[in-house]
Amino acid sequence: MKLSTTQLWGGVLLAVLAINTVQAQVIEPIPGQSLTITEDVSLNANKSLRVADTIVLKTTSATQGNLFLGLQAGRVTTGARNNTFLGTAAGLNSNAEANTFIGFSAGRANTSGQFNTFVGVQAGLNNTTGNSNFIMGTNAGLNNISGTANFFLGDNAGGSNITGGFNVYLGANAGNGTDVNGSNNVSIGFESGRANSGGINNTFVGFRADAGAPGLQNATAIGNNARVLASNAVVLGNEANVGIGVSAPTARLHVASGITNQSGIRLQNLTAASPAPINSSKFLTVDASGNVVLANYAGGGRQGATDNTDVFWQRKGSYLQSMKDEAIVIGQNVSKMPTGYKLFVADGILTEKVKVAIKNTADWSDKVFAPTYRLQSLAEVEQFIQTHQHLPGVPSAEEVVKQGVDVGQMDAKLLEKIEELTLYSIQLQKENQQQAEELKTLKKEQAEMKQLLQEVLRRK
Repeated sequence: MKLSTTQLWGGVLLAVLAINTVQAQVIEPIPGQSLTITEDVSLNANKSLRVADTIVLKTTSATQGNLFLGLQAGRVTTGARNNTFLGTAAGLNSNAEANTFIGFSAGRANTSGQFNTFVGVQAGLNNTTGNSNFIMGTNAGLNNISGTANFFLGDNAGGSNITGGFNVYLGANAGNGTDVNGSNNVSIGFESGRANSGGINNTFVGFRADAGAPGLQNATAIGNNARVLASNAVVLGNEANVGIGVSAPTARLHVASGITNQSGIRLQNLTAASPAPINSSKFLTVDASGNVVLANYAGGGRQGATDNTDVFWQRKGSYLQSMKDEAIVIGQNVSKMPTGYKLFVADGILTEKVKVAIKNTADWSDKVFAPTYRLQSLAEVEQFIQTHQHLPGVPSAEEVVKQGVDVGQMDAKLLEKIEELTLYSIQLQKENQQQAEELKTLKKEQAEMKQLLQEVLRRK
């Protein structure tokens, strides 16, 4: 008669098993009583202890170094070495070396995979050829078949991985999502990396930190519910502030260098010698609290740009040139500029030298000396002055207040008046010379008449 499973287990638990037997033996206890074994039980090498034809303990030779304990644990293992299978169906089909499978059906489908450690109910259940995997947790690495060098820790961790290798998934359901079968990924945290479909070389750290798109590469999301949507990118937190050198950041990036008047930020490949690819009147600066802000030159000598294409100034050699050909106002309470002028300075300009450029000879006053120039008579000038209260061609006081004074034009006009005065002086000189000649002639004639008169008087 054969012993029932329930009856046999009471004796098995007390034994260090090694029964010297050549053929199978059946032990039948007294009906209604459990079997108790009080002495050592010895099994020869490669023999097993069975219950109802089911292997519950199997021995190997001392040189193989295997230990199999559990219903059908290591059932087909023959020449493989250094294995430890504990649990029902643990390593059921394995005939490879140096594996440790602990738990119900742990490593059950393994055939040739080596150097694996599976701990937990159905941990590494479907692994067949994958090597050097550490899988711990209920259903952890459940679907792994050929993936190598994975580290899965937590219930269902890496549950969807089939062929991916060199992954580290720590936490319940970490890396357990549809098509999460890539390699070289790190997911640490509850349900982290579950959306990393087809992704490789990615890192997710934090509660449900994950990929926001499939097929990402070299992407990193760190923090509670952090999401990264692009490859070759790093996301820190979910609407979180990041502090460097500060424990209570108040901005998305808060940097404290620890050194007064130094930002602690260095741009290795962007220096003062770098060329500027665009021209703009906008720039970054800091406010009184050290916040980086966007500023423009509206409060200085040029107006801020409304967009990146609205450029007001450009460098031309050693000069700064206006791109919009607009006027510049220095001072307050000026609403507009007179037509034809580009610079207004309130309260005056102090300088050691002023040079006014003249475009052509027509803008200067040498024309006064041309033969065709019509010089007004002094009578005409006198009549104009009596009528207008200023010289001909010279702006009135009202015009000067309204339009200002063009220094170049005014200098030319004043020179014109000086040249006209010169011509008037020449005319007067000629008239004086003529009058002097006439006076000399009159005096000569008068002397002659006086002499004649004296001679007439002497004759009488």
